[in-house]
Amino acid sequence: MNQHPQGTDIGDYVRFILVLAAQNDSQTLAVTEKLTDAYWTGTARGVPTRARALHLLGQMLARVGAGLTRPAPAGQ
Repeated sequence: MNQHPQGTDIGDYVRFILVLAAQNDSQTLAVTEKLTDAYWTGTARGVPTRARALHLLGQMLARVGAGLTRPAPAGQ
């Protein structure tokens, strides 16, 4: 994970996947709130935690996927 720093699309995605894998609803809600407020378009606050997390995960995956399809800079 050190190669994917926090605050980067791929780094945040990797960390979020690890939180979801732990299946701890309170931790999932806290991280969903934090990432939504900081970087991503959120869902309505009244939506259940898992639905909000899946919505956020879909947004993150779309952005990370778009980044992976861009050509690498010359020399890499």
